[in-house]
Amino acid sequence: MDIKVSCNGKPVGNLFEGKDKEYVFEYLAYEKPDKHNIYQNSVSISMPFSQRIHISKFYLHPFFDSFLPEGYLFEVLKSLINKREGKIDDFILLRYLAPGIEGRVTFGGETSSAPTSINLEDILTNDTWDTFKELLSMFLNKNAVSGVQPKTIAVIKDKTSLDFKEFIVKTFGDEYPNLVENEYFCMKAVERTGVKIPKIYISENKKFLVIEKFIYNENGYLGFEEIGSILGRRRHDKYEGSYEQIAKTIKRFSTNVAEDLKSYYKMIVMNFLIKNGDAHNKNFGLLYSKDISHIWLAPAYDVVCTSVYIKNDQPALFLGGTKKWVSKKELVEFGLKYCALEEEDAKEIFDNCKEALIETINDVKNYMKQNPNFQEIGNRLIKEWEESLDKT
Repeated sequence: MDIKVSCNGKPVGNLFEGKDKEYVFEYLAYEKPDKHNIYQNSVSISMPFSQRIHISKFYLHPFFDSFLPEGYLFEVLKSLINKREGKIDDFILLRYLAPGIEGRVTFGGETSSAPTSINLEDILTNDTWDTFKELLSMFLNKNAVSGVQPKTIAVIKDKTSLDFKEFIVKTFGDEYPNLVENEYFCMKAVERTGVKIPKIYISENKKFLVIEKFIYNENGYLGFEEIGSILGRRRHDKYEGSYEQIAKTIKRFSTNVAEDLKSYYKMIVMNFLIKNGDAHNKNFGLLYSKDISHIWLAPAYDVVCTSVYIKNDQPALFLGGTKKWVSKKELVEFGLKYCALEEEDAKEIFDNCKEALIETINDVKNYMKQNPNFQEIGNRLIKEWEESLDKT
């Protein structure tokens, strides 16, 4: 059975299983693309309309693969689909999720004009495991969201505009205590540097982190593609490659190169100072307008200090040919060589990032006074971050 693919509400192609373990995406009509914008009618940057047929051996194309869940969410869906279908593979999983996916690119059928929704306040004030399971059940077919951490999509109605928007609700298991607070402080530290982040909310009992998806603007849905997808990588090889490759990808596709490379440099410095060992290919992305004429770096997302849970954790990707928490010297050199910065600017940005982390450490210390359950992880955070600051 084919999966029908639409772009900006218009049918553009079909995805189907071919012979010899091939997955095939075929555009419906082949027209000569605008010479000034070869991506205009494309489903993604990695699958330009200028090529009518895109074939992928053994695995789904990276762009379609990026919609598939991982970890806890995958296991939930695997159990459900296995029971219904008697088997599961990536194509079956995408086919199951397809009708619930909303955005610039949609799959199959039409979505409801009045989707099931929930109030943000109800989520923030009832942050129990039972609530999470209810949300997961309510929005299960909309969960085309990657990442290993337990999470679910929730549709929330905006009180002011009355629009329906998708949010991601994250929680955590016993193996990663206080993960919600960890990510909240890390994201706020990044925001202090001037890097954009999504709207985030922490629940009353600190069990949920609720994040507004950043795929909307005043004109409707924006396009989004993970850097990993653009580089031809899927979820099982998200730890391959380097931060230099990501910088080159931004430089190649962004229509606001200087500003985006500066923001990317800030992201890299903060990920190293914070000690986020999960800043892999899927955790950087590009946003673009409906016709892909304007392309820019997506806000920072999924930033967490992993080293408080994993002793001697290391960066997710290579930088300077190594997977080590490198010093200021190496990071400044990275900024000069790959982010188009002058030495003075790179050093100033680095120092501003350090200051952002120092301010966040003070926030954590004050927070711990009122939240004793965060003492252990909070102290670990401070220890890891002070080690980073001492090293630089």
